[in-house]
Order: sequence, then C-alpha cells, then structure tokens
Amino acid sequence: MLSITWLASTVINIQTSELDKNQNVNDKEGLISETILPQRGRIMDAREEILTNNQFSHTLIVDGHQVTDPKTICTTLGYAIAVHSERWAKATTDKDKTKVARYFRSKLLAQALNDKESDKEHSLAQILISEEPTHSDSSSKQDDKYLPEVVRDYQYAFLDYAAELLCPYLTGISKEDFIAKVKKQDGSIPKGRIVICKNLASWQVEKIKEIIDHGRIVGIRLEESSKRVYSSPECLTHVIGYIAHTAESGPYPIALAGLEKELDDLLMGRNGLRQYRKDNNNRIIPSKDSNFIDAVDGQNVRLSVNMDYQAIIEEELDAALNIYTDETHKPRGCIIVIEPKTGSILAIASRPHYNLNTRKGISEGAFHYAVQGLYEPGSTFKVIAATAAVDSGKAKFDTPISCRPCTDHGVRVVTDSPRSLGDTNVAGVLRVSSNPGAYRVAQKAGPEIYEEYIRKFGLREPVDIQLSGAAKPQMQPIFKEEIEPNGKKKKIPQWTNFSRLTYGYATTVSPLHIAMIYATIANNGVRMKPRLIDGIYHNNGTFQYNPPVEICRVMKESTAKGLKDALFHVTDNNGTAKNARVPDYDVGGKTGTAHKTKPSGGYYTDRYTVSFVGMLPAHDPRFICLVVIEDPTTALHKVGGGSVCAPIFRKVATRLAAVMNIPKTGNNNGKPPKPYDPFKNKKKTTVSSTKKPS
Repeated sequence: MLSITWLASTVINIQTSELDKNQNVNDKEGLISETILPQRGRIMDAREEILTNNQFSHTLIVDGHQVTDPKTICTTLGYAIAVHSERWAKATTDKDKTKVARYFRSKLLAQALNDKESDKEHSLAQILISEEPTHSDSSSKQDDKYLPEVVRDYQYAFLDYAAELLCPYLTGISKEDFIAKVKKQDGSIPKGRIVICKNLASWQVEKIKEIIDHGRIVGIRLEESSKRVYSSPECLTHVIGYIAHTAESGPYPIALAGLEKELDDLLMGRNGLRQYRKDNNNRIIPSKDSNFIDAVDGQNVRLSVNMDYQAIIEEELDAALNIYTDETHKPRGCIIVIEPKTGSILAIASRPHYNLNTRKGISEGAFHYAVQGLYEPGSTFKVIAATAAVDSGKAKFDTPISCRPCTDHGVRVVTDSPRSLGDTNVAGVLRVSSNPGAYRVAQKAGPEIYEEYIRKFGLREPVDIQLSGAAKPQMQPIFKEEIEPNGKKKKIPQWTNFSRLTYGYATTVSPLHIAMIYATIANNGVRMKPRLIDGIYHNNGTFQYNPPVEICRVMKESTAKGLKDALFHVTDNNGTAKNARVPDYDVGGKTGTAHKTKPSGGYYTDRYTVSFVGMLPAHDPRFICLVVIEDPTTALHKVGGGSVCAPIFRKVATRLAAVMNIPKTGNNNGKPPKPYDPFKNKKKTTVSSTKKPS
C-alpha cells in the first residue's frame, strides 16, 4: 500500500510552476459547461432615475458531495502523484501522460478497497499502462467497498493539496482556515455546498481558475453570482422589495418582496450556456458538442413614482412620527400621493420600514401599512354617505340635516358627544364631521343604495395593485338574509351596523382604499385602477407604455363637483381641517379620527388612528394626498385627524406644489372664501367646537 504520509507530502509539494510546466494533460472526455448570467432588469422611477443595480461577484465553493467521493478526489491525487513519478518523466506524448495519471488514480482506489482479492482497480491500472484506456471503470459499483479510514486520509490529502495551492490567492484565509471551513469538528466533510470565500477580486478569479484547471482540482469551483444593490435603500422600500441569497437559493439570489417578487419573471431574464472542450494545452478546441446560448437580460421597469415626491413624503412622515412617539411605543403610519386623472401613484411610504441592502429592521418593518394595513377610517368614510344620497337623487348638498343625537330604527344612540351640534345640510355634515348627521344622510339613500356605492368604490375587494398582500376590507354586514315561509330570501337591514358604517366604524379598510375613494371624487367621479407601473423597456429598446385603466364611473360629474366644493369648505374656520390650508392654494379634504380597538374587544378611550386626505387644488386636483398615523402620542395637543395629520398634509402639499410647479389658485394667502351657506338669510345654527372633531 502507498504510504499516506508520502502521498500528502508529495501532493502539497506541487507548486504552481510545476502545474504550468505540465498543463498539457487534459481529460478529453470532459465537456466543460459554464452558466452565463443575465443582467437583471433595472427598476427606475418616472424620470428614469435608476433605483436598482447589479453587481456580479465570484464565490469559491467546495462541493462536499464530490470531495467525499473517493473516485473523484483520486482523479486529482492521481495526477498530483503522477507528475513527480519516473513514469511521467519517461512519457513522451500527451496520450502517455494521461495513461500515467490514470494509472495512479486506479492504484489509489485499489489500495482503498476492502476486498484485496478482487483488486480490479489495480488490474485496471496495469491495463492502462499497455492499452488504450476505456471509459468503463469497474470501481463504479464498489463505492461501499472502500476502507473508510483510507478514504478519510485521501480526503485530508486532497484538502491539503487544494489549500496549499489556492490560499496564497485568498485574502485573509490561511491553509488552516481553508481546511477548517470544510471539515466539521468531528473531522467529517458535509455533503453539500461549502462556501470558502465570497466577493473575489478579478485578479483572484483569474488566478484561481488557472490553478483549478492546471492542478486538476475537482470538487472545487468558482460560482458567479449577481448581487442586487439599491441606490436609495431606505426609500420606496415596500414597493421595490428585494432579492437576496437564502439557505435554499444556492448561488443565485431569489426575489422575496415587492415588485422584485411580483415582476420577477420579467426582471430576471434567462441564463445562457457555454459548453466547450480544451486540448492538453488548455486551449478551447472545436467540437461537435460545443454549444453557446447567450443570456437574455431582464427587462427594465419604469414606475409612476417620482423620487423627488417620494423623498418629500418620506422626510415628512419620519419627522411626524418622531414627534408623536413616546417611550412606550412607536406609531405606524403612511402617506400616499395619487394623480387622480390617471390613478398613478406618485409617491407612497409606510412606517416602519427597513434597509433594502442590509435588511436591517426587516423583522418589524416588512409590513406595508399603506397597502396591507387595515384600520377603521373614521370620518373620512362619511363621503360615501354623501355620495350615495346625492348621486341617487335622494338628497342635495343643501338638503337640511339634523346633527342631534339619533336613535332611528332602534340603534344605540349615535352622537357627537361631547360636542353638541344642531342643524346643517349635507355639505355641512362633512364640514363639521357629524356622526348622527352622516347616519341621517345615509338614511336618505337607504341601506340598499349605500351598499351599491360601497361596491362601486371597490370596498368589498382588495385594491387591484401589483403588490402582494393587498388587504381586503372587513365590514360588518349591512343586511342579514332570512328565509320567508314561502322559501324566498329576504334581506333584513342591520341598522346598528349600517349606522356605524356611515361614520367609519364597524369596518376596516386599507389606507390605499381611502386614497382611491378621494382620487375618484377628484377625478369627477371616475374610479381608476391604481397605477404603479408606467411601462416596460424591452430588450430591443422599445418602450411599452402601461396606459391608465378606468374601472367604472362611481358617480355623476355633478355629484363629484359638489363633493369637491363641500370638501373645500372643510378647511373653513368652522371646518375640521383648517390646519390643512396651504398658502396661495385652495385645498379640500376630510379629517378622520377613530378609537383604536383593543385586542380583547372594545375600544381604547385614549388611543386613536387619525388621518387626513386632501386634494390640491381643491376644484381641479393635481394630486390627492392621504396621511394616516396609527396610535400617535403627544402632550402638546389633543390627538385628532385635524390636529395631527392635517398639518403633515400641509407640509407635504406645500412642498409638492412647489416641485410640481402648480399654478397658485387661492386668495388671501390660502384662506378660502366664505363657505357656501344654503341657509343664507335664514336663522343659522350655532356649532359648538368643544369636542375635537373627527
């Protein structure tokens, strides 16, 4: 038997110079295959600012399956011994040298066999010296007949050999480090993919390729991989999403979130393949089975989002949350900006969020509150009652409405307590944000018509947007079906549920649902599909535009114009949103304040989800902007949609109007003209403001 000590010392004494000198030995039966990686498509904003980039890198890998296979590692060890043998020195042709290398491989395998009487490997070695080698190898059926202790010595000799040659070109990795990465504490080698070194420099890659090739090192390879890098890693986080390596992904990262995941088939492209053979001088040679299939790069995606607008809302959202955070908890929140005429999402941000490059904060920040969150919207929901009543012809904006406590149809009292409001009109209900007023407006339409507009606004389904996990509204039923004696189904109105729905309780919706309701009003009653993708750049250079999609007309244009005027007067001194005014612009909008629900049921008395959704300019909006803050805390003022979110809107809208170069529309530094008053020259109702309005 060959001495294992001699084997190890012989193997590791082979230097690169020897390998270069003897590089003319090549296994002509081997077809080399290389994967050609495509460029993953880029994601860009509406102005074609690149938001994603690709960085290609190489990783040195040990294949545990191969380096634990005695037949595989003996290919390398046999060559390492052969180049120092007398037989090698006497060999005059490439063919002879190949025989010598195979002889020593077979001899190594023969001495590892359990049954020496059937030493077929050794017999094969003798044949190889005198005859043309054949492809059959009788040892292929004897994997279970090798002595474990000899195989273990071969494995260690192989690792010594490989580490000795490769480590001089691996920064910061010694021979001992190399071997320790491969071997477990018990000395065994795991059968799997073992990473030795990542992100190798180009000069390292070239040298390592040369050493692996010339040294006939099997079971160790370079893997090329692509790393996704995000230019603004904490901006537009939830929309872009990310791709990353996981324990199961192997050398290629996989898409895990956002548009990276939803558009993966479009972005990823298709791998190419290069197959070839080399001669004994390591040159690529023509071969009938050579093959080349070029990689197909992924397609580039242009978003509707403008990163200038996005930066504004992210800055203002962070600043607001810093104000409304205490030591016990941090509130959630979001801001959404939509272009009403097209449904284009111009900017969207949720908090908490995370870093796309490092994934720092992902455990608490992966949830996309603007799209996936559900909350009771409170008074921003009251426009549905006004829409249903006016658009169906059951009421007009100047129809008188009482805002006094209401118990119609036996419901538990609906009140504005501690406020005490008197009489107004349909438009005035929105201005003063009255709960019993909203219920009475909805009663003008009735539950059937109200339900019709709930469906027209898309509040029975998730918002159709190209992001995963869009939330489906949860709503208490407006009707209960009963079977009459004649077998017919009868719908029985559930008046308590209906009453609560009219002012934004007994339902949870996503912030994006509310934003699209107001975008519909701003678009003169036409509901658009939310538009996040502006278009696709194909590989041939053509751009495929993604046109706006009209879903349906929810209301007549006259109804929408009346609503815009009513929302404009919500920013009056007598309205709930005077803090939303923007100097030199007319602003319309609606506040929302809802008590937070307890996990055990019921509501907190001192914890709220607050919101404001506004449009600018009020009568011909260039954008609508929704601000939602869940569970803000402050000792500076009472918490409400008008006190917390309206000022945030004002800051955002002021900056957006400047960046978008929107012509000024307001008079008297943004103070709106006198509110529309259908009761002019009649006795007016005094409106108390002792309660923070919703």
